Amino acid sequence: MKKFSLMSLAVFSVLAACGGDNQPAKTPITGVFLDGAVENLDYVAGSAAKASTNAKGEFTCYAGDTVSFSIGGIALGSAACAATITPLQLAGSTDVKDVKVVNRLLALQLLDEDSDPANGIKLTADVKTALATKTADFGAAADAFNTSLTANLTAAGAKYAARSVDNSRRALVREHFEDTLASKVGTPVNETFSQTTPLGAVSVTVTRYQVQAATSYYIPYEGTNAKVKEDFPLGFLPSYGSSLAFKGTNANGELEFYGLTDRGPNGDGPNLPALSGTGVTGAKIFPSPSFAPAFGVITVGKTGAVLTSSTPIKASATVKTSGLAIPPGTLGNSAELPVLDAMKYDASKATFDANGLDTEAIVVDKKRNVLWVSDEYGPFIVKIDPATGIILNKYAPGSGLPDIFAKRRANRGMEGLALDTTTDKLHGFLQSPLTDGSATYTVTGKSELVERYARFTRWTEFDPSTGKAGKMYAYPLDATEYQDGRTGNAKLGDVVALGNGKFIVIEQGAAPSGKVFNKLMLVEIASATDISAVAFNVTTSDLEKSSMGGVAVNGADWKAVTTLKKTLLLDLNAIGWLAEKAEGLTIVDGNTLALANDNDFGMKTKVFDANGKSIDDADVTKCNVDASGVIITSTAAGCNAANSIRVARGADQERPSRLWLIKFAKALTSF
Repeated sequence: MKKFSLMSLAVFSVLAACGGDNQPAKTPITGVFLDGAVENLDYVAGSAAKASTNAKGEFTCYAGDTVSFSIGGIALGSAACAATITPLQLAGSTDVKDVKVVNRLLALQLLDEDSDPANGIKLTADVKTALATKTADFGAAADAFNTSLTANLTAAGAKYAARSVDNSRRALVREHFEDTLASKVGTPVNETFSQTTPLGAVSVTVTRYQVQAATSYYIPYEGTNAKVKEDFPLGFLPSYGSSLAFKGTNANGELEFYGLTDRGPNGDGPNLPALSGTGVTGAKIFPSPSFAPAFGVITVGKTGAVLTSSTPIKASATVKTSGLAIPPGTLGNSAELPVLDAMKYDASKATFDANGLDTEAIVVDKKRNVLWVSDEYGPFIVKIDPATGIILNKYAPGSGLPDIFAKRRANRGMEGLALDTTTDKLHGFLQSPLTDGSATYTVTGKSELVERYARFTRWTEFDPSTGKAGKMYAYPLDATEYQDGRTGNAKLGDVVALGNGKFIVIEQGAAPSGKVFNKLMLVEIASATDISAVAFNVTTSDLEKSSMGGVAVNGADWKAVTTLKKTLLLDLNAIGWLAEKAEGLTIVDGNTLALANDNDFGMKTKVFDANGKSIDDADVTKCNVDASGVIITSTAAGCNAANSIRVARGADQERPSRLWLIKFAKALTSF
């Protein structure tokens, strides 16, 4: 028998007093706070000391704890310890539209260091210090909260004070949060709307995603401007929403789409001395001149919408296309000089390319196992091998496409393309009225430009079996719906074919108020006049001129034309669409459309003063520069020799790459 010392017995007594019931120690829970991952957000879990979330938005708590979150002195709210906490829990709500939720989203996203919640939200120590004595009433009505948040942003510092707080911003922060719920939490938000249109009651359910992309898909900046590098530290944002085509459902049950880029990062430039030595020529800034237009695959599933691959479009097995302008004197030249950083033409930096494409629409042709892509330069239609990206055939005005299409307005070529499988014909159109001189316009009683006031844009049928265009139609445009009464402000987007001569078209442009609208129009061919007939002088713009003047021009008579029938199907802005450029549209199933936007790679051209401040009302296309690239001072806003021109971050509401699913309550073919 073992004997124990008095010391041993004393130790046993202490251990028994300290928990001899063998209760297990509590296991900490690592949770994450999400509106995107929020870094450096202060929190207190239970009775623990204050701490801050890490770069992944992670915090530590124990089951049963209440976790309280704050930014400086601003208390965001509390929630029970959990693996995931979002502003929904802090607001005690399940509704993303709840003002208490949206107010919290505004505070978090507008206090983000780089104002880009897509890459996560980071709250700096300086911001928390500046807000140490501030408070916020997250239960306040929207307008009142907007005002109080503006004051807190001012206290946070100059760059925060410059951020807008309005109804558009409220919609934008909510849209980002909905994508977070879909991609990070696995709970997509479905919102139902009902509209009354000439087609009757139209009900839809909308699910909003923002396309996520690895940094490997960002487009490198090829210039040397330090400010551009600062604005785009990872490169320009991926932009695969110029068109959209449903690819199918993969083995995991996820939806797959082809998304299309346009010609790449580019922005308007000033007017440069013409290469001919006489006059001036417009310019385009290409900050990534080696970019090749591409189509990618976007997967929509449990992790949201994700860009999973990208295939460059190739002129041959060894030569990629580019987005650069086509050489002067050749079909498709857009009368623009390519430039990089300096506002002067330098062929060693950015030059012309005979293989240039400005891709705008993509169509899956399962019968031929090819992709059809339309372009704005030529305009062209190209037939592509989807496995390699190699162009198999290229059709142009005079060689497959109507001759008159060569008179397309620069940067307003073939924007939409669709395959009607019931007739095996492609259908495409010019984005806006063509350009070809002037004509008398009855509204003003003066001679006006055709590209500004023609009452229609041209729509063509194309036979993929023969490679030839067929019938042509007039898509009507109502001048009263557009800014300054100009149909030239209309910009058609994508198109899908419902079969049997019915289509859905994105119609958009600046309204009389100046604000851009976006609508889905049901279009029917049945009774439309074929304007490719000899009587309409199809190789001329006589019909456009007749539409302006109300009388026949060289025999072409607008009064003899029955246009395509179009009827409003859905007002996209009324269901929360924010982006100016709704450009991708495809059919997912009998009731569902998918819609995407062109985010312009997250950039736009801006004019800056000598202190580096953006001049908001400047229009760079109104500025002329001299041979050295210096702005020639004029009365136009921003056009001053002391100012500079460069690409910069685009507007916050235009930067996200969106993919929305819009499910109609009844079959699309029933409209």
